[in-house]
Amino acid sequence: MKKVPKKNVEAILVDVKKPDYNYKRVPRAETVNLMRVPKPPLRSFHGFKKTFVLVASALFLLLATFSFFAFSRADDLKTVFAKSAASVAQNFSVSADALRSFEPDKASLVLEENGKELTALNDIFKKNFGQMLTSLLGNIVPAFKGAATLLGDVTSLNADLLSLTDKVAKFEQNGMRDFQSDGMAFITSITDIHNLILSLNKKMEAMRNTTAEFKGISPLFGQLDGFLSGGYLKYSGQIHELDQFLGGVLALLQSGGEQHVALLFQNVAEVRPGGGFVGSYADLTIENGQLKNIDVHDIYDPDGQLDLKVVPPTEIKTMSRNWGARDANWFFDFPTSAKTILYFLENSKMYSEKGIIFDGVIGMNINVFQSILDVTGSIPLPDYNLVITSDNFLNEIQREVETGADKQAGEPKRILKVLAPLVLERLKGMVDWQVRSLVEALRRHIAQKDILIYMKNPAIANFVAKSAADGSVYQLPNGFWGNYLAVVDANIAGGKTDVHINQSVDARIDVDTNGNTFTDLSIVRTHTGNTQKDPWWRATNKNFLQVFANPNSSLVSVAGNDVKNLFSTYDYDANGYLRLPELQNIEDTSVYSSIYRTWTMRAFGKTVFGMWSFLPAGQTETIAVRYQTPGGDRPDVTAGSVYSFIYERQSGVRTKLEITFSAPLGFIWKESGTPIYTYTNDDPDGRVQFALTLAKSN
Repeated sequence: MKKVPKKNVEAILVDVKKPDYNYKRVPRAETVNLMRVPKPPLRSFHGFKKTFVLVASALFLLLATFSFFAFSRADDLKTVFAKSAASVAQNFSVSADALRSFEPDKASLVLEENGKELTALNDIFKKNFGQMLTSLLGNIVPAFKGAATLLGDVTSLNADLLSLTDKVAKFEQNGMRDFQSDGMAFITSITDIHNLILSLNKKMEAMRNTTAEFKGISPLFGQLDGFLSGGYLKYSGQIHELDQFLGGVLALLQSGGEQHVALLFQNVAEVRPGGGFVGSYADLTIENGQLKNIDVHDIYDPDGQLDLKVVPPTEIKTMSRNWGARDANWFFDFPTSAKTILYFLENSKMYSEKGIIFDGVIGMNINVFQSILDVTGSIPLPDYNLVITSDNFLNEIQREVETGADKQAGEPKRILKVLAPLVLERLKGMVDWQVRSLVEALRRHIAQKDILIYMKNPAIANFVAKSAADGSVYQLPNGFWGNYLAVVDANIAGGKTDVHINQSVDARIDVDTNGNTFTDLSIVRTHTGNTQKDPWWRATNKNFLQVFANPNSSLVSVAGNDVKNLFSTYDYDANGYLRLPELQNIEDTSVYSSIYRTWTMRAFGKTVFGMWSFLPAGQTETIAVRYQTPGGDRPDVTAGSVYSFIYERQSGVRTKLEITFSAPLGFIWKESGTPIYTYTNDDPDGRVQFALTLAKSN
């Protein structure tokens, strides 16, 4: 191969040469071996590294300094946050109870306090950490980001709960009117509340996850998690119950067709264990969320069309051979009474031939009607030449039933049929203050068991039971240490005298060092009917009295009671009578003591002592019952042992209560600072429950 000549090949290659420049004077470049590319000088790399280290060190120092400041401030603010968290948690607990009791105004007050507390917390957090720095540190120290998220979630949840209380308040205000005239509005209001509760459940679950994730990072989160889990997020369980309840209500109202509820008018002048004697009732017909009809009946109407032959309670046999709805309010446990009443109603041809099945029962006594009349005002009844007021309601209605013209015509309860629609019309036209007054009165009546509710729907029944509105007998938990007490009356052919019986219950409960208790119970009853003119008030009060105590309690003595020598000899089995298991299971446990003229039996998880009392008008009697209750398998009592007491009131019976508790030898009650603690209440709620703590005496 020939070499290429160097003609026109020069050291400098340019596109255009300058004419006056000598390119031959440019020095020749060295030959470069591309396989041996030299490395950059070490001096330049060391300079870059030094610069990087300096910048990184400065940034780290900046972050470390701010982190130190932040954590220092967190320590300084920990007390503020913890105190606020405690306040917020407590307020949510109060609001939970208020909403469960349908007291939105009370819930709203504490939630508004929470709003102020949470706003202050957010301001403190932003002021000390700042949104941008919190975001920056959140990528390095998750606690900061978690804290900001949690505060935001709590604030949002509080706002939603306020919205819920507002909806509940509006439902409370308009629900009764909508129920009577606009069923779709009634259902829509419940649906809105239900949907909001579903949303609240999701938010609460998200909060639970946040506190659980970060509680190990900082003591502050651990403290917040404790408060939220123990108080605030405890609300989620109650919200879930309310959600299930409303779901059950909607399912019932939207099930199609008609729903029927029996509204029992319980006469407290003739007391029965489940409340008052059910002399009349109303069949409430509901369709598409609206009350379509209210049909008032004498209880003897369905009983007169009942072909069933059922054995009645032993105490009723001498008064009535057959059992029916009229005497089915026999059980202190109201759900059991309600089921028994529905059994008789639904088996009566009056309903069975129409295929009518009841969805529930509401028991309501005279005290409730008097409160309604207090709010609505007096109601004229021109046909009877009467004006019915809260003061004269009982006397005038009872007199009309006993001696009025309607009785002679064979329809003694007709006056109630005339009165009922007039009352409903007044309720529909109530203004705001009347609604508020009535709602408050109804709350009080539910607390005192003047209103009792039983529903067949399990979700509704569960909520009502947990709200202590169903009149069920309290079931003692496993490991319970303490005393349970209920005094239950049953007027059997004793006229309408119970409204004029003043009753007080006094007890002394002595606790020994083994945890056993010894109870001295005095039941004092005074019959003031002698001051009345009408004979049904002045009759001798014939009462079958029952004392409910802890299971395994044993009778020591009884004094002051009477004996009933009249017994039924009718052979029920030979005449093909049915026996209802609810009654038979109780009576099968009954044992009679001829010494003390008392029956001992088991009912609803309790030991029951039953006895007769006959009290003439104008007289007072005292029945003294002594019994012992074992402490169970628990070890001997020690300082710090917690004793519990539960008293349940009978619906329709006002009883003054005074209980004295005597501590074991060598101990005092922490609550009184002495060996004696006394509880008194002239008008207790349906269920009284409290605990006492033992301490060593000096």
